[in-house]
Amino acid sequence: MSNRTFSILGDSISTFKGYHPPQNEVFYPREEYDVKEVEQTWWSILSKRMGLTLLCNESYSGARVSYTGARPATSCFQHEERQKCLKGSIIIVFGGTNDWGQLDDPTTLEIFAQAYDSLVSSMLLRHSDSALYFCTPLQRIDRSLTTPNIHGWTQLDTAQTIRDIVSRYSKANLIDLSAHHIEANSPLLPDGVHPGKEGMELLASLIEGGLTSRQSVVAHAGHLTL
Repeated sequence: MSNRTFSILGDSISTFKGYHPPQNEVFYPREEYDVKEVEQTWWSILSKRMGLTLLCNESYSGARVSYTGARPATSCFQHEERQKCLKGSIIIVFGGTNDWGQLDDPTTLEIFAQAYDSLVSSMLLRHSDSALYFCTPLQRIDRSLTTPNIHGWTQLDTAQTIRDIVSRYSKANLIDLSAHHIEANSPLLPDGVHPGKEGMELLASLIEGGLTSRQSVVAHAGHLTL
């Protein structure tokens, strides 16, 4: 892997106070969670394991892929304010659970699908020098996989929508976090959504696996690796 740098476009799971643009809302650290140090975040763990240098963490607690919800429009994954600092050999996009699961008016599946497709296509054009990795959301356990939101779609629909959209673009890469089953009441997610220390370790391992498996495929094909 050459030029070992990366950026993150994410939501609350990827936040840690002091490591984001000052206007972004953050989730970590907080008293009831054992993620107390930045070194315990999934992206810090990943950085150390893979020898990657983080250039930009554009994560925002509560952010959605679509222009919906109670957060400012500038929190949207597609917004210029969030896109402009992304750079590096790798950009990891990790979101979508808030479009489905926020209690303050989740969006419809149709709007989410349109927004995600717009996000992928626009980022491929704008960040053509970076390898883009789009993650399905980590499974939530505050509700079951088949529990519909008020608009009738489920976590399974969220993940499959992202899989389908990413598969349409040959230069977009998928990291399928949703494929990893997490048991109900697992200590990995203390509130059912946000990882604790053990959950962060798992998340780092899953994303590392997604990055390295793609690297192996590219190398085997005889192309330039990341």
